[in-house]
Amino acid sequence: MNKLVKIFMRRDELTHEEAVDLVQEMRERVLDGENPEEVLYDEGLEPDYIFELI
Repeated sequence: MNKLVKIFMRRDELTHEEAVDLVQEMRERVLDGENPEEVLYDEGLEPDYIFELI
């Protein structure tokens, strides 16, 4: 399981499906040209997780 999914499930008490959907939305934002660091920041995460996102 992706580290980001685990973080969202534990930190935000999301279901597995909700967490997967959130990570997918974040990836789509990056693919649409947004800065990955800003996408992570918007969700309250440090840029350390950039490789988990891309």
